Amino acid sequence: MPRRTQRRRALSQNFLHDQSVIAEVIGTLHPPPGTLVVDLGAGAGALTRRLARTNRVLAVELDPRWADHLRTHARAWGDVTVQRADALTVGFPRERFHLVSNAPYHVGTQLVRRVLTDAHGLERGVFVLQLETARRLAGDGRFAATWAPWFELRVHGRIPPRAFRPAPSVDSAVLTVVPRPVPLLSPAAFADYDAFLARVFNGRGNTLAQRVGDARALKRAAIPRDATPGSVPPEAFARLYGA
Repeated sequence: MPRRTQRRRALSQNFLHDQSVIAEVIGTLHPPPGTLVVDLGAGAGALTRRLARTNRVLAVELDPRWADHLRTHARAWGDVTVQRADALTVGFPRERFHLVSNAPYHVGTQLVRRVLTDAHGLERGVFVLQLETARRLAGDGRFAATWAPWFELRVHGRIPPRAFRPAPSVDSAVLTVVPRPVPLLSPAAFADYDAFLARVFNGRGNTLAQRVGDARALKRAAIPRDATPGSVPPEAFARLYGA
């Protein structure tokens, strides 16, 4: 096995190389020309290079070898700033920005959570993740319910292993994160809402009515009495909390 491939596997690096898939990822992000785009885990720059044709790009990469590679080549791509930093701790720009990430899969959930928590200038985010991880984050569990009052999380398509080098053992997908123009709840309600979700998801009984203990609240939230936590969309929990 080539040394570069060994290094990528050791660091859980699976870089996109299929140009049609790269175009689809950027098309899902669709940043307006001139927009600042943060590329978290830029790697060899497959996404950075395409984005730099029409946008300003901040390429964040932890691996010193790939950071040096980006600094060497990015000058010819366009308006690219390279920052060697950890995607889980790097500071976000003060101005409004779009974000794209094909970071190592083992930090995928942490990275999405970190962006949802700290990236206050985010206009749209696109993450390449393992398919099952993307479905879990945007699905019917507590993670999606936690963030649904403030963000829309959606899964787009399926990316085959052959689109990466080295090829992972599972399919991948794109997860989009978009702040809601009008939040369903005030940010100040986060702690109380999160405690409410803990009671709902950890409560006894199969149905929401049994776990909440208030059939009238379910009616006001337009949720069927026999609904289970996994049978309602994430946004429904914000309605139920308000009721």
